[in-house]
Amino acid sequence: MASSENIIYRAGVDYESRPMVILCACNLPDPSKVDYDTILRVVLAQLEQFVENDYTIVMFSGGALYRPGWGWLFKAYRSLNRRYKKNLKALYIVHPSTWPRLILGTMNAVISPKFGSKVHYIDNLSHLARVVPLNQINIPAAVYQHNLKFEDTITLPDNQQDHAHRVFGAPLERLMGPNGEKGLPNFIQDCIRNLIENGLYVEGLFRRSPSSAMLKQVRAAYDRGNPVNLTEYDIHISAVLLKLFLRELPEPIFPVDLYSLLQQQKRGEDQKTVAEFIRSEVVTKVTHNNLILMMEVFRLLKLVADRHESNLMTPHNLAVVMTPNMVRHEDVMQEIALSSVGHRDKDAPVDGALTLGTVVKVMIEHYDEVF
Repeated sequence: MASSENIIYRAGVDYESRPMVILCACNLPDPSKVDYDTILRVVLAQLEQFVENDYTIVMFSGGALYRPGWGWLFKAYRSLNRRYKKNLKALYIVHPSTWPRLILGTMNAVISPKFGSKVHYIDNLSHLARVVPLNQINIPAAVYQHNLKFEDTITLPDNQQDHAHRVFGAPLERLMGPNGEKGLPNFIQDCIRNLIENGLYVEGLFRRSPSSAMLKQVRAAYDRGNPVNLTEYDIHISAVLLKLFLRELPEPIFPVDLYSLLQQQKRGEDQKTVAEFIRSEVVTKVTHNNLILMMEVFRLLKLVADRHESNLMTPHNLAVVMTPNMVRHEDVMQEIALSSVGHRDKDAPVDGALTLGTVVKVMIEHYDEVF
């Protein structure tokens, strides 16, 4: 059975400081397998927390796989006695199809015409943002997917165009504090946790691409400050979001002034010597915030590489796909050269000039020695 927490849950408050309750039709289970009377009791019990004061309900109607029958819906409607209806100030139905319009229209006409004045039909998420604070709602993945049928981009009203929540392209000092006192950004923690719990054995992790449309939706949700449950999405979205975050940092995770230092490293060194060079000369020169982020990202990459027999992502393969997101150079050809990765063999000496790609590979292979 779908968790009741996925069907009905509390969000923030609306523009008049009334608590918002979210109902998600997309999380309703198969009625042939679950007793919907049990679901009704759970929903009513959750609403009991709010009925003594004014409250607002947002119902996501789109993306549902299962629809309860007419008989159950009339029963549910009749179960909403005066206590539930009196203090309900607005019921916003998002992505309404003919189904909810017809049912509610019939119920309001037959049972309570007055209740009908509280029902508002919302065409898309941009429309919803004009009536309630969108960034306070955990919007299910199925709802974002359904919303793409009506709009490619969610547009916030001018009074909500606040970039304080922006994650991508934001400096680490704002996200973590000048000295890392805020810790790792929640977004990074979300991605890493999801990848560790659900992605370590997935073939092509960090190499394969997810749906670009859904990637755009999740990225925008984080930048708006929306709560996001990454476990609802393709695991490759978490991987690509992490790469995008690193790519769009105003200052790269490896400082630009390290590039010339790499060129001075002797050729033909064995990898343990290179690992010692990275520990003493590279890691010590990054900022405290960069170091915190670097340690967590490379810890994840090491966990992925340790399972390369399943996911096919060796340290070499990971370095190939990750390094271009960590290097920044005004000369594109220099950037490509810096991103190149040396020999695939873990024990082979570093041939040619030391590149950032090789540094990334060695840091994955020798994580414990480097950090």
